[in-house]
Amino acid sequence: MTFRVLMVCTANHCRSPMGEQLLQQASADRFGGAGWSVDSAGTRIPGPWPIHPHAATVLTRRLGHVQPHTSQALSRALVGAADLVLTASRRQRGVVVSAVPAAMGRAFTIRQFARLVDAVPTPASGARPADPADQGRWLLTEAKLARSSLQPVPGDQEDLPDPMGGSLADFELCADRLQDAIDRILRPLGPATPPA
Repeated sequence: MTFRVLMVCTANHCRSPMGEQLLQQASADRFGGAGWSVDSAGTRIPGPWPIHPHAATVLTRRLGHVQPHTSQALSRALVGAADLVLTASRRQRGVVVSAVPAAMGRAFTIRQFARLVDAVPTPASGARPADPADQGRWLLTEAKLARSSLQPVPGDQEDLPDPMGGSLADFELCADRLQDAIDRILRPLGPATPPA
């Protein structure tokens, strides 16, 4: 079993491929390489672009490498296959939910989902599933339950600013925000537990 995460931005050129590779590495480190699969797509891609050069530089600095990437268009099939859809902005979440209304309960901006997970207490040992994929599904359920307890925030606090057209420093700042959200999302989860 795999917990499938889909990262979405506009062109699948900057934010979502950075988020994809940062989350894939962080989840692999957490779970020993098992259980989570991360993909990315764009709501309006101008063509099959590679990752933006600044994004590639940032990832190389942080991860020691950058995975090959070619932008792909968001599709109903990609959304339908995902257990969790994390978008860069509220606008992109709207596109996802308009295309696949059934995704409403599993589509969030990445910063919104991190804020929801902040309200999820770290469970006692044995209170969460051992399997990484099941941990992902548990986290999604707990985050949705936390939604009613949170105060609203200004909408722009739930969006990830687009560094496209900006400097390398703008891409570094975007990656900082992505990494912060990813760290917060993975916080309540434990390492994979080998079967007894």
